[in-house]
This record gives sequence, C-alpha cells and structure tokens, in this order.
Amino acid sequence: MSNELKVGLTVLLAIAAAYIGFRYMSDMPIFRQTHEVVTEFDRVDGLGVGNVVYMNGVKIGSVINIELTRESRVRVVLSIELDVDIPVDSHARLTSIGLLDGKAIVIERGVSDQYVKFGGTIEGTYVDTMMEALADRGQELGDDISESFTELNQFLLKLNKTLNEENRLSIGQSIHNIESTTNAVSQVLTSRQKELEDAISSANRILAQLDTMVDDSRPQADTLMANLKESSKDLKKISKELDQSVDQLNQILVKINNGNGTIGQLLNDPSLYQNADSISVELHKLLKGINENPGRYLRHMTLIELF
Repeated sequence: MSNELKVGLTVLLAIAAAYIGFRYMSDMPIFRQTHEVVTEFDRVDGLGVGNVVYMNGVKIGSVINIELTRESRVRVVLSIELDVDIPVDSHARLTSIGLLDGKAIVIERGVSDQYVKFGGTIEGTYVDTMMEALADRGQELGDDISESFTELNQFLLKLNKTLNEENRLSIGQSIHNIESTTNAVSQVLTSRQKELEDAISSANRILAQLDTMVDDSRPQADTLMANLKESSKDLKKISKELDQSVDQLNQILVKINNGNGTIGQLLNDPSLYQNADSISVELHKLLKGINENPGRYLRHMTLIELF
C-alpha cells in the first residue's frame, strides 16, 4: 500500500469520525436522516445547541442552531426525526423539564391535516420556570418585607413614646385595680356559695313543679283544643251561611235597583209615586168632606139601598 493511499484513507476516516462526532455531540441520529423545523422565541435563557426536543414526553429531536434575528428575536433550528410529522398549527414551548434539569423544547402537537415541510416555521413561547418566577418576585417581596419592618419600627417608636413613665404607672395601677376587683368578686362568690347553691336548688324545684303542672293540665288542654276545633268548624259553617244570605240579599237589592217587582217599580218609577201621592191627596179631601158634610154624600142614598 502506497503512502498516498494511506494518507487518503486516514483523511476519509478523520472526516467520517468528525461527522459522527458532530452528529453525536449535537444529539442527532448518526445514520438516520432528519428534517429541520424553525421556531422563534423572545428569549432562550438556558437553551443551547444539543438540547432535547420532546413531543408527548418522547424525544423526537434536538436543537442544532441558535441565532439572533434583526427583530431582536431568537431563531432556533430544530432537527426532527424524519418519521415524525408535525402539523402546521403545532406550538413550541421553551421550558424546564425539572426543577434542576436544563431547558428543553416541548412541541404541543396541533390538529391540522397539513404538516411542516423542511425548514418550515412553528410558533414558539418562552415559559418561565418556578425558579425564574421566584427570582422575578424576590425583589418585590424584599421591598415589601423591608417596608413592613420600617412601618413596624415606626409603630414601636410611637408606642414607646406613648408609654412614658406616667402612663406606665397608670397602666400598672389599672391592672392592680382589676386584680383587686377580681379578688373581691372571688371573695363574694366564696362567701355566698351556699346561698347560690340554695337558689339553684330552688330554681330546679320550681322547674320540676312547672313540669308537673304542665303534665297534669295536658288532658284539659287537649279537651280545650278539641272544643276550639269544633267551635272553629261551627264558625266556618255560620260564616258560610252568612255569605249565602248576603249573596241573596245582594241579588234582591240588585233586582230592586233594576226595577223588578213592586218595590222596585215603586222605587224606580216616579209616575207610580206621583199617582199614589195624588190618590192620597184626593182620599184625604174625601175624608175631610165626609167629616165636614156627610149629608152631601148620603142624600142620594135610600134607606133600602143602604140595607
């Protein structure tokens, strides 16, 4: 074997080793083909070349390139296994897999029937981890705690100024008075304990007597309730009959008001009233004439005709 052939084989082996090492270090399949998918993020803190790409918890590729665009966004190129189809409405989330693990890209699979072609783009979103959220809130929480301690110190200073020697003596005297009052009440209760026990016993006896009286009067109360129920039924019956009588009276009054019957005609027909009034006047004149001159009305009658 000539030296030239040996050099050529060495160069070929070096190229192959470099290719295999590059794909291995990039966490890409060595002998399997892949296709590229592009996504963009506002930021990619902690993401590097070779980080893993997941879909439904399964590793499907890795990151092969990261670059900053003119619009101040970060363009990330993903190497996806050739047999994995990604719908065009899929979404890439840059997040942390665990509390202490590095960053990874998780693709949320879409539902479209069209798939991303080689070099196609899907939307990306950066998701803050728990530690990043705590870091963002740390300064704000620290400021709040510092402000709270400052307010507490001011309150304690004001309280210390308020509780001067004179006020302390007043508070001590008040506590002493309360203690004295409590002791006095305790002594009164101790001295009157027998009377309190007697009063409680008397109250218990009175309650027992009341209970006995209630038990003895219960039959009478039941009888009274039964009588009241019967009386209530009678009152309902009487009320019903009164309602019927009132209805009948209303019907009679309506007929009278409409001019039905003799009373209705007398009340509603003025001519009958006028005729009756005229007859009354004439009858009054006739009776007056008979009383004043009865012979005037009897001169044409014979004795025989009278009997």
